[in-house]
Amino acid sequence: MNSPGRQPADPEDPPSPGPNLVLLYSLIALALAAAIGFALLIVFPFYGRR
Repeated sequence: MNSPGRQPADPEDPPSPGPNLVLLYSLIALALAAAIGFALLIVFPFYGRR
């Protein structure tokens, strides 16, 4: 039995595209690199005084 709120899938409809994983993973990698760089900017002056 089909649930009343769902229509049967039309075979002519193209599948809905998911999120662009390359863009998503690139943004995550960029954010990670920026966070590491920011942390290095905070830590480096204290490390240099040793």
